[in-house]
Amino acid sequence: MKRPAICLLVWVALVGWAATGYAKKGGGKAAAAPAGGDSADTAGDDSSGKSAAPSAAGDDQSADQGKANAAGGGAAAAPSESLDTADETQPGKVEEDIGTTTPQKPKQPNASGSWSDIVVVPRKAFLKAFRLELQPLVGLTVNDNLIRHYVLGGDINFFLSDVIWIGVEGQYFIHQLTNQEELVGSEYNRAPTLNQYLYGGSFNFGYAPIYGKFALFNRSILSWEIWATGGLGATFTETIPRDPVNDALSFKNTDLTVNVGIGSRFFLLDWLTVNFALRDYIIADHFEPNPDGARAMPSPITTSQEAKDRSQSEWVQNLVFYVGVGIYLPTKFQYKTPR
Repeated sequence: MKRPAICLLVWVALVGWAATGYAKKGGGKAAAAPAGGDSADTAGDDSSGKSAAPSAAGDDQSADQGKANAAGGGAAAAPSESLDTADETQPGKVEEDIGTTTPQKPKQPNASGSWSDIVVVPRKAFLKAFRLELQPLVGLTVNDNLIRHYVLGGDINFFLSDVIWIGVEGQYFIHQLTNQEELVGSEYNRAPTLNQYLYGGSFNFGYAPIYGKFALFNRSILSWEIWATGGLGATFTETIPRDPVNDALSFKNTDLTVNVGIGSRFFLLDWLTVNFALRDYIIADHFEPNPDGARAMPSPITTSQEAKDRSQSEWVQNLVFYVGVGIYLPTKFQYKTPR
């Protein structure tokens, strides 16, 4: 009898152990429903079948609640999905969220402008073609240390193009003897031969081959150009007698003059420039006769005409530095060519 009892006990223990393992693997969930059904059936037996409908309704309600819970779970998961989607499709927003700045798009031109208004090389700031330049100027001779001349003059130029012009020039000279002239007479006991310039004029041709601009105090841009000029004219001179007693023997000359020069313009306004120039006037001048040669003559010089007839001619250079302002008419200009 002991052996059958021991075998039965072992069999019961194995069955209990198997049932416990089955419940742990999920069989308990499936078993819960029959348990509920048994309780519902029992309740139905106790209440004569009247509680069956509420139980079914309870099942429907629990099913709806389960669906709601499932929907709620889906809704709860939706934000994480939207965040993942935002990470992939909206990088600009994520950069904005983390504090970085997004690149701004260039502004479109307004209704009155177009992209063709934006150019790499700007137009010239000043146009001179077919305009008239009135240029008052002052100057000073720089190459004669015995006599100095101050110059008051002016140019009238007409521009055939932006770089080529023709014009006329006039000068009035005021002379002044320097200290060197007095020292030559006192130290060497000799009187220098000098002529004074009275006035002059010429017809000129000009060309501006170089144009440029530079920043002025890093605030504005100043345009400028370098030009060259040449012309032909006449200069009126008068001799200065070596001996003041012979002032009556002084005479005047009308001398052929060739001039060449180089200068620069700085453009300030649409109608105003500041000009600098260095001009060389090459003059075939006539000077007072040599006193040694005059003594060799059969008769002395008694009139200014005789002194002029016996005068000697020499080529001299009169180098003048000028400063002037250019006033342009008309005062406005208009661009007629495309950019």
